[in-house]
Amino acid sequence: MKKSYQSGLTLVELTLTLAVLSIAASIALPELNQLVVSNRNQAAMHELHALLQQARSQAVTRKRTLELCPSLDGLKCSTNWTHPRLLRVRSSSQPLSHTPAHAGSGELRWAGFSGSIRFYNTGISPISNGRFFICEEKVISQQLIINKQGRIRWGSKLENQQESTRC
Repeated sequence: MKKSYQSGLTLVELTLTLAVLSIAASIALPELNQLVVSNRNQAAMHELHALLQQARSQAVTRKRTLELCPSLDGLKCSTNWTHPRLLRVRSSSQPLSHTPAHAGSGELRWAGFSGSIRFYNTGISPISNGRFFICEEKVISQQLIINKQGRIRWGSKLENQQESTRC
């Protein structure tokens, strides 16, 4: 007949395990917070990229000049790109879409020739070239670049480092 032995943890072992876990958690939590911030900013830039692509595509499809700009009220353009965004036909005040505000936790900035972005019926944006970027702790973390042909591309890590003086 087998004897049954009880096995378990002593109070000292349990206390030591909890101490090690709490130290590990205190080291990991700041890194986890930085990961969440970075992911939010990346998601916000992906949303903006999709909106820019949609605006360019709609301009070609509708054969009209479309304007994308920040707008608090959904009617008038402003210059703060953390506000909700308005997509409209340039010759009309009627909005095609009004999207939510910047959801990232970094500061979204626009550096370009005008406060709004215009895509002509050919898809080009000759007077609206520039760059969107998000600053995190005085460093550019994400960057979208629009050229005069209306093409949108992601900034490289080297470009982000070179342009960090804008933060």
